[in-house]
Amino acid sequence: MLMIAAPLALAIPAAHAAEPAGDNGDRMFAMIDANGDGKIDKAELTKAAEAQAAKKGDTKPVDSAKIDEMIQRIDTNGDGAVDKAEMAAMRRAQAAAPPPESKP
Repeated sequence: MLMIAAPLALAIPAAHAAEPAGDNGDRMFAMIDANGDGKIDKAELTKAAEAQAAKKGDTKPVDSAKIDEMIQRIDTNGDGAVDKAEMAAMRRAQAAAPPPESKP
């Protein structure tokens, strides 16, 4: 959902693609926010990344440093978690970014 380091690159974009039009990511956010506190913390994000990787047959452990890096990049208020506003800002930035150039 950030085509960032492997774990979240798998978790967020795949979930975002499955969202109904007009959902604004609320359903995907709620699925990742296991405790319902309105924030996605490292444990929740790790679990989501592991689940997404498992769907693709990848059984390697999620790289904890990459999860930390992703949270740090998206967590604009510095509370150590990602809230809905931060997630929405990340999705807007992704949508505005030009697509990566493919190499022949």
